[in-house]
Amino acid sequence: MINIGIDLGTTNSVIAYTNVKPNGDVISNVVSVKRPVDMYNAAGGTSRLSTEKKATLPSCVYYVEEKNYAPIVGDFAKMQYSVRPHLVAKSIKSQMGKPYAEGLSPDIPDKTPAQISSQILKHLIKEASLALKAEIKDAIITVPANFDSAMCQATKEAASLAGIKVKNNDGSDRPILLSEPNAVIYDLFNQIRNGEVPSTILDLSNPRKVLVFDIGGGTLDITMHEIKRRDGKSDSTLKVDEIATNRYTLLGGDDFDELIAEKMFERYVNQYKSRGEIVTELKKKKASIMPQLRVFAENLKIELNESVSLGEDTPDGWGDEEGFSVGGNIHNTGYAYDDTFTQEEIEDILSVFMGNEMKYDDYKHISGIKETRNIIYPILDVLDKAQKKLNVDKVVIDAVIVNGGMSKFYMIIDRLTNFFGFEPITLLDPDQAVARGAAVYHYLLTNVESDLTDDMKKTDGTAESSVVPKPESQPIAAAFKKTDNHIGIEWGKSILNDCLYLGLRNGVKDEIIPTGAELPYLSEIKTGYQIQNYQNEILIPIQSKNLDGTFRTISKGKIIFNKRSRAQNVAFQILMDVNKVITLTAWTYETDPQIKNEMGSANIAIDNSPVSKANGADKIIAPSGSVLNPTDSLDTFVKLCNQLVKTHDIQKRKAIAAKIRTESNSIYRAANKKDFSTVIIKNLNTQFNDEALHRLFTMSRKMFDCWTEEERKKIASLCLTKLGGALNGMTTSGMRKTTNIQAIYTLGFCGSEAQLDKLSKLHNMNEYQMACLYAHAVSKTSVEWIIEYFNADIKKLNNESGNHVPSSAYALGIALHNYTKNDINVKTVIKLVEKLYDAVKSGSLVTEQLTSCVLALGWICDQRSDTRWDIPSELLDRVYVLLDDEMWNIYNYVVSEKCEKPVDVACKMINGDELSDEDEQFLLEKLNF
Repeated sequence: MINIGIDLGTTNSVIAYTNVKPNGDVISNVVSVKRPVDMYNAAGGTSRLSTEKKATLPSCVYYVEEKNYAPIVGDFAKMQYSVRPHLVAKSIKSQMGKPYAEGLSPDIPDKTPAQISSQILKHLIKEASLALKAEIKDAIITVPANFDSAMCQATKEAASLAGIKVKNNDGSDRPILLSEPNAVIYDLFNQIRNGEVPSTILDLSNPRKVLVFDIGGGTLDITMHEIKRRDGKSDSTLKVDEIATNRYTLLGGDDFDELIAEKMFERYVNQYKSRGEIVTELKKKKASIMPQLRVFAENLKIELNESVSLGEDTPDGWGDEEGFSVGGNIHNTGYAYDDTFTQEEIEDILSVFMGNEMKYDDYKHISGIKETRNIIYPILDVLDKAQKKLNVDKVVIDAVIVNGGMSKFYMIIDRLTNFFGFEPITLLDPDQAVARGAAVYHYLLTNVESDLTDDMKKTDGTAESSVVPKPESQPIAAAFKKTDNHIGIEWGKSILNDCLYLGLRNGVKDEIIPTGAELPYLSEIKTGYQIQNYQNEILIPIQSKNLDGTFRTISKGKIIFNKRSRAQNVAFQILMDVNKVITLTAWTYETDPQIKNEMGSANIAIDNSPVSKANGADKIIAPSGSVLNPTDSLDTFVKLCNQLVKTHDIQKRKAIAAKIRTESNSIYRAANKKDFSTVIIKNLNTQFNDEALHRLFTMSRKMFDCWTEEERKKIASLCLTKLGGALNGMTTSGMRKTTNIQAIYTLGFCGSEAQLDKLSKLHNMNEYQMACLYAHAVSKTSVEWIIEYFNADIKKLNNESGNHVPSSAYALGIALHNYTKNDINVKTVIKLVEKLYDAVKSGSLVTEQLTSCVLALGWICDQRSDTRWDIPSELLDRVYVLLDDEMWNIYNYVVSEKCEKPVDVACKMINGDELSDEDEQFLLEKLNF
């Protein structure tokens, strides 16, 4: 079996194989791959393609329109990009994981990045098979360490389409993917092992923290490893543990070229500034001009780098004061571009990517850094993750290994040297090291005695679980043959570069796999979710966080249930294997998540198309304490209120009302309630639907403690605005009256004394009296009016006429509890206690009246506070005995049982006893009547 490693790169791709010498050295060689490089006119006037063999193959695919879009891979395809960009797939690796390739003609049969990438793999395999005279079905393909699940899946799909075996005979996954930094390490230590590179390049007498910095044409991949001798200083086998990986970073040679090309276009247009009509034409044709300028930019960058590398030996005409000439005829314009760039100008253009203002210790406050698109920020990201994982005061890097095509660019090496304070290791061939290391890894998988078999083991190993069946063990270590003179490598587990989230209703992002999780990873059982009104399947979007704080969906799956239900509790458990393939298991339950009603599972597939409510993404409700998106949550809430107004069917109205309650409760239980103030105030200002308005006032009242003083003033002002008609004597009914009542309630929490005084105009309006009692009670304003109202109610009670004792007694107790003003004398209070005492002892109160009078006695006679009323002890004793003993003989069992909790709490307050958390919560709920 030939051991093959493939570097499927953004700019160039490489294929390598291993050869074992008689002394046991494993030599990794790159195959020179034949490809079309140019077109020439053959005899008879026909056009033919000339071919050439090179070690690196441009990762470009040209679809020949004249030959039914037959693909051509390599140099000739790259040449066609400047003139036929819609037929050339270039830098397709940067689009891996996306559902469709961008920028290509819709007539091209290959639609996805995976399908296009398979054409590159097919070409590599075909040419290597011819060169090695053997059929190639097995290979290792490298991917950036920060590739997410969708990107890895797309790479595996490309491999399968190219004829590479991705499954074992039993259907399990083969470990065909290898991270590029790990491949670099394999290549480095294999060369040290063979004596091709001196062992002094990296002193391993002590454990070392090594950073691999791999920058190619489209991606920047950074990993930090701890490398040490396995059992001590004399052990020839090295143990390599992965510490941290940067977030997925789309930054590479293409971006450097694009920046230079943009500057070229600016200067190209400026050459014709005196002729406005030409400038207008060039700007209109920018899309067709830019591909050729990108080619100019790449050549300019290469020429500059070669000039700097040659130094003093630079031939005449290179790198002199006149600079570097660039330009030529621009297709489809008829206007030539002629320009010259100096080294300083190019460095100035590219300085934005150098992160020159950033220093090593900046990782300690990385959250405050705004400029993230440069080569230094991803390093800080790794250092930050490493510090948290290692739990150290300072992260020290002992060595930096650079790799990738762009690592040859002098500005990058100079910046890294300046940043770390020492020169990085640049001994490896940056174009070939990844493929060579992958070939060595393939050799180890299939030849070294370990827990591997000839048929490579499946890659989804995990810990045992009661939900997910335990698969076969995962081979996480591969070692070179152990001899006295050979260096071996034993790998720790691979890790996840950045956390993944489950996308839930109203924009909630719930972390399901944390940053730095070792793979394979099995989550704990996650409970507390709810699902509503689903048919038999629920969409599960898996999302990743972008550097700007937004989220992107990287993959999706559907949980399939057998039964339909209106509302259910649901639990999840997530498994990610070493290839970053996610399997999610879910089940519904009543109260105990261990008792499973209905099981379902989802294999998460590549799909980063937009997630919307239309495709079922709004079915999962986040657990209590989740961080919600205020705008999304309020939008859903208001839309439901609008639906309720338009719906007349009773059953449908009940269902919508239940949804509204669910949305409200999720907001009340949110971990970020403070973030809702601005959105609630905005909706109170803009909504005209009273169904939504009265509920928004209720919401603002229940979340009162979260608002700032300024926000409370705004809400109070909105309350008075909504009450304008009622304060001017206008009568209302229906939902408008309900809105007014809730505005009055809310004003009691946030209004000033002057604002609350305005409610006096509503005191004689029957529909608003109860709300006014409440507002004045909690704000302790117009207490004389509350006393007057209560006294009138007691008189009506004694005369057995209609009264509002439940409301007025509550209001009286709340208003006089911890009252600090001097306008109410103690004699008045004592008389009120006597009236409450007599009312309870009369035996004529119904349950609601009795409850309110009992709690009013507790609040007014509360002996726990320094601001308590000076009520005679004899009266306190009488009240206590009445509630604790006599009342049970006065009222029947049913009434007494319902009043048991209020009586217990009131007695504790009167006796000066400490209340439990449950008691405090009970009183708090009573305050919100």
